[in-house]
Amino acid sequence: MKSLNSGVSGLKAFQTKMDVIGNNISNVETYGFKSSSVSFSEMLNQQIGSGGGAESAPSSSNQVGLGVRISNIQRDFNQGGLQSTGRETDLAIEGNGFFILSEGGQQFLSRAGNFSFNRDGFLVDQSGRNVQGFNANAAGDVLPSGTTDAIRVDFNSVDDPQATQNVYAAGNLNAETSKPQIVQSQSTLTTDSGSIATGSTALNDLAQTDTDFVNNDTIDFDVTLNDGSTQTISHTFNAGDTVSDLITTVNNDLPAGEATVSLVDGLLVMRSENLGSSELDVNSVTTTGTGSINFPGFQTTQAGQTNSQTVSTTVYDAVGKGHTLTMNMTQTDTNSWEYEASFLDGEEVTSGGTGTISFDQSGNLSSDSTIAMAFDPGGGADEVNFTVNLGNKDKGSRLTQFSGSSSVQFTSQDGYAQGNLVDFNIDGDGYVTGIYNNGRNVNLAQVAIGDVSNYDGLETAGNGLFKETVTSGKISMNTAPNLAETNLNSGVLEGSNVDLANEFTDMITAQRAYQSNARVITTADELLTEAVNLKR
Repeated sequence: MKSLNSGVSGLKAFQTKMDVIGNNISNVETYGFKSSSVSFSEMLNQQIGSGGGAESAPSSSNQVGLGVRISNIQRDFNQGGLQSTGRETDLAIEGNGFFILSEGGQQFLSRAGNFSFNRDGFLVDQSGRNVQGFNANAAGDVLPSGTTDAIRVDFNSVDDPQATQNVYAAGNLNAETSKPQIVQSQSTLTTDSGSIATGSTALNDLAQTDTDFVNNDTIDFDVTLNDGSTQTISHTFNAGDTVSDLITTVNNDLPAGEATVSLVDGLLVMRSENLGSSELDVNSVTTTGTGSINFPGFQTTQAGQTNSQTVSTTVYDAVGKGHTLTMNMTQTDTNSWEYEASFLDGEEVTSGGTGTISFDQSGNLSSDSTIAMAFDPGGGADEVNFTVNLGNKDKGSRLTQFSGSSSVQFTSQDGYAQGNLVDFNIDGDGYVTGIYNNGRNVNLAQVAIGDVSNYDGLETAGNGLFKETVTSGKISMNTAPNLAETNLNSGVLEGSNVDLANEFTDMITAQRAYQSNARVITTADELLTEAVNLKR
């Protein structure tokens, strides 16, 4: 009686399904677990008659099935939910791929990322298997290739110091020019007729002249120069001398590049030829001889103003000692600035300490964008040669001269002191980054992501592990950035993808199917009993 065998095959098949369901439910809290499902297929049919008959009255093939069998137990590799743990070494893959673990020369794949560092600094899973990745080379570069290594971090590592090679400055220098000091007479020079005096007005025709001058009389100006020193400038009168003659004498006697005097609408105006702060002033005007003049006093109408900017940063010598570099930039012309570099503790600037920075009419840098400098750090350390970069094209920054406030600053420099490893983090690209107490973050390794062409072909190896097979294809070594829609999350774990609602539903249907197959067996048994009893 074939129904007995069919019923037995059904019992076995649905017992297997219950085993799978039970395994799924028991692993509902297992990190990285992937649920399985059972597929059935009909067993071989037995032919009990042949089809055929007349063409007008055909009959079907007469076949009876021999039961059911398991055709496939398939893993569901869909993403499990992400659960936050806050532990830096807990990792979860969001997207495709697996972590690669090694043990005894054999590689395994896993989605469970509950890792930790062991006492030797190796990143391992809960059973001590090494997490595979790409460690930094001697130059400190992480270069992913086809071969992986066990990820290891030396928590006693030291970051050797590096002398500064580049300093970057960026921002704006205020285009509003520095101002010269201007001093002018407090009242207007006029003629005897009351009109405003001009350069051609004779000195003896000025309304301010009380007694006419005669030859060899002198008019003396007591002047304070830009630097605060004083000078007396004397004009010796000759018959017919004019205001212009007096001004010419003063301008000729002033030191070169000091100041100029002019007559503007009857006012004597002295303008400094130096931009910036100044002591320039006319203290008094006196006369010697017959003539006398009631010359008006002088006052400052525009104070000298220096447009300057000072920036500073710390640069490092070869032994990792920091030195405070200060750079002062002072506007000396409309589009020109003089710079002077110095060090807070008096270190000698051996080259490149002074120079000119120039801009075009649009406020863009027109002089060289780099300044080569060197200084002697002292203490037996080698001379430090570095470049000051005015702007950083790689970061989209530049040095400009626009109207507005000055905002120039040293944005960065590439030297550093010695540092000790104090912490680490793992980012979304899988980089294990060491955090040193000298402010440096250094990539130490990168977590590898393994992938295969056919997930369904992977063989389960227990403990949430999978092995490659001929059907799955070879494991390809990769990293998260190189896999489409794949990201690595630190401080979280991927949970089981078991859906309890579906599992309980499948359990009910499996139970009913098992009961039904058992009933087939009991019914077939009853039929056999009846057949046996026919002899009685």
